[in-house]
Amino acid sequence: MKLVISILLIILIFAISITIGSANNQIVTFNYLIAKTEVRLSVLLAILFGSGFLVGWVLTGIYFLKSKFQHSSTKRKLNKLQKKYDEDISNHQKMNLTNTN
Repeated sequence: MKLVISILLIILIFAISITIGSANNQIVTFNYLIAKTEVRLSVLLAILFGSGFLVGWVLTGIYFLKSKFQHSSTKRKLNKLQKKYDEDISNHQKMNLTNTN
């Protein structure tokens, strides 16, 4: 349900940005480091909004993968320690049984 609401919200944001962008047919000069270009304002808004959206998804994906790898590494370490702990408990119980006899 949360995923569906998120997708609908993203579609709504894109629809609003397209509506606002289509109302702006003015030609603007866009200066960037290497050159200068004249484009329609709606195209410039779409490009900047789309690139910002992609950069946000990439950064979120990198953070998600990093946390996923860290979680799996921690889980492996926990399983290893749990196994060692269980062996130590088992050995300790065996020693107690042999000492009491």
